[in-house]
Amino acid sequence: MGVLVLAARVTALILLAFSLRRAALLVAATWPRRPAPPTPTDAALPSVHICVPCRDEAPGLPGLLAALDRLDYPRSRVQVSVVDDASTDGSAGVARAWAATRPWARVVALTTNVGKAQALNEVLAGSQTDLVVIYDADHQPAPESLWALVAPFVEPRVAAVSGQMRVTNGADTPAAFYAHLESLVNQFITMQGKERLNLAPALLGSNCAYRPAALAAVGGFRRGALLEDTDLTLALAQAGWRTRFVPASVSAHHAPTTVRGYLRQHLRWNRGFHQVLGGRLLTLWRNPRLGLALKLELTFFALGYADRLALLAGALFTAVDAVRPATFGFPAGIWLIYFGVPALEMLAALRLAGEPPGMYARLAYVPFFFVLDVAAAAWSSAQSVLKKPVRWTQTDRTGSHW
Repeated sequence: MGVLVLAARVTALILLAFSLRRAALLVAATWPRRPAPPTPTDAALPSVHICVPCRDEAPGLPGLLAALDRLDYPRSRVQVSVVDDASTDGSAGVARAWAATRPWARVVALTTNVGKAQALNEVLAGSQTDLVVIYDADHQPAPESLWALVAPFVEPRVAAVSGQMRVTNGADTPAAFYAHLESLVNQFITMQGKERLNLAPALLGSNCAYRPAALAAVGGFRRGALLEDTDLTLALAQAGWRTRFVPASVSAHHAPTTVRGYLRQHLRWNRGFHQVLGGRLLTLWRNPRLGLALKLELTFFALGYADRLALLAGALFTAVDAVRPATFGFPAGIWLIYFGVPALEMLAALRLAGEPPGMYARLAYVPFFFVLDVAAAAWSSAQSVLKKPVRWTQTDRTGSHW
């Protein structure tokens, strides 16, 4: 058997493996729902340190700060820290004006840009609350969201909980719709499926809560990480902690509205997954405390968008077979599975999210943006192989509105 023929078969197996994983999570996510976790009573209510890391977020901060005022969690159990990571647009001033009349809030202004992960480490050092909750500056948590977010911590092994990050501008532009659709599939299918199968649902960068002892046990947020939440998901799982997903806790935010913004976001995410993959994968498989199912799922998770590279290879083998039949013998049926399962995921996610009929018509945008998605995966992989510097870029939400 030639090397290229073997490569074609391995590629087909990789695509099939990713598809079977998606199918399993789809079935788990759409199975009848379990009862929601009990809501803690006031007597057992944990104290919460809300942290808001920001850099050049002056336009979005007032909306978040107003949302924090509306939280119906007992004020005596809450403290807020807005961490300004050396902003240049007056973000610290906006936060200080708000905190000046609220004794339970403070502003920590860093003079040097250190990145989100390290900014969180610095403000959380010595925190004495039961839990830490993180909101990005462009988010607006619902008033009751904090109650649902803290409820799973009644279980001692729970280290962190993610709530739902709900895109509110998904109908604004084709780019915003596609980002919204990705978010729905990730949360209502992938994360919900992992939650029900106890397979370490991913932590999200905002509307998430942590147990300080668990953070300390894994060394906190990894400095310089582009996806500090993804890195922590693997670190906590390897240390024997549980992560949970609670869609009842909802925080609203905006998706990128332009193709440029979408591409920049995905390039950053891809580079972030490469960081995680290089730093966590070997230790994952050497960890004796993890079962095989969890190791496999965490590997798929760390691989991120790597299946797009297998897709490009499979497309090449298929094209050659079309010109010269049976050259590689790439199984054409793989494509029906590979594209069919995501189609079912998208339909199921729209239904579970209760989206209006008009949003289904926007599925026509999917092929165009999926091509961009594949291109972003290929380009970011090339950058990682060439060891190009990794730079943080702010998400472009030009044209979005509340």
